Amino acid sequence: MKPLRILQVQTYLRSERINPRAGGKSRIALMLTKYLLEAGHEVALYPWPERIWGKPAEFSASPVVPARVFPTMALPALQNLFPDAVRLLTARIPDGNAHPLFSDLCFLEGLRLAIGKFQPDLLHCQQTDSDIPILLPRAADKLPSLLTHHSGRSSRMLNGYDRIIFLSRTMQAEVNARSGYPAEKSRVLYSPISDPFLTGEILPARERRGLISVGNLKDAKGIDLLLEAYRRSGFLREHPLHLCGSGPDEERYKSFAAEHDLPVIFHGRLSVPEIKRELSKARLLVNPSRMEGFSVALCEALACGTPVVGWAAQVKELEAYWNRRIGYPFDGRVQSAEELESLIRRALEEPLMADESRGEISRSARESFSMERYGREMAGHYEELLAGGRR
Repeated sequence: MKPLRILQVQTYLRSERINPRAGGKSRIALMLTKYLLEAGHEVALYPWPERIWGKPAEFSASPVVPARVFPTMALPALQNLFPDAVRLLTARIPDGNAHPLFSDLCFLEGLRLAIGKFQPDLLHCQQTDSDIPILLPRAADKLPSLLTHHSGRSSRMLNGYDRIIFLSRTMQAEVNARSGYPAEKSRVLYSPISDPFLTGEILPARERRGLISVGNLKDAKGIDLLLEAYRRSGFLREHPLHLCGSGPDEERYKSFAAEHDLPVIFHGRLSVPEIKRELSKARLLVNPSRMEGFSVALCEALACGTPVVGWAAQVKELEAYWNRRIGYPFDGRVQSAEELESLIRRALEEPLMADESRGEISRSARESFSMERYGREMAGHYEELLAGGRR
């Protein structure tokens, strides 16, 4: 495959150690940037909707070669002002990401200049919800475009992309059905996990203690259900709960845990090696979300040989894919804290906890979620898109 010039739309400024809003998708986007650079491709970033003016800069996504970062905003050129304004006013969606018209005009000019200077072969958007489908036709109508659909929610204006990469077959089917996006133009590619999770010993059961949940601390992730399950169960309180992450509801959870004397350890945001250490020591990951795309934390836990109680669609899909049990599916939208308590109890008493099962789970995860596999297959999707032309 010949080297490509790829313009990525990702908010690199929201990477996990910089901005608390970032999560697994930011890490995956940065991992892909690094892989593509080291594979010999040229990568530039247009980090919409960060407001960046001035000259292009460099971003050290890889120690081998940097990526260029283009300003996201520029003053509109006079000849573009009227047609751009008409395009933006007619294409805007009432419930979308609302910016003042002048800001959108500046974003559009910034994207136009980035494309003109970088001359990419394709644009890869890593943000499920963005204004790129509105801006791109005015900035460069013939540029092939691809979206990685990270969210469990359906994005808007999906038909603006020539190809969509979904993180699971379940998500692909649901979003295509809701949006009407042509199934033949979409593909599935499981997310990668960081390299440290792909190696190392699997701790035996005798060295493991407690339960763990990894992710943003907010009700959308079902943490309120997990704490309520602990409140109502003397059995669960025998197993310390490690919460790894931060979020808008963190202080409320701390107050609830203190009020009911729950054995909860709040670790805050952790580095990748720290997350691996905690996942490897836990008996079970419990991520009782009300909405997920494809949980990176769940994949990381499995690579550590840690069974899961988590996002129902993902657990069921992976069990079918590997033809083996990995835990219990849970959907926080329709299931209760009482049901969660019952599933955790059953999981802790199952043969899944045996060292042999943990080893089998880990081998399956490490083979399926490597960055090498993800990068190679993503490059194949780029090649397929360019070979077929814009559809």
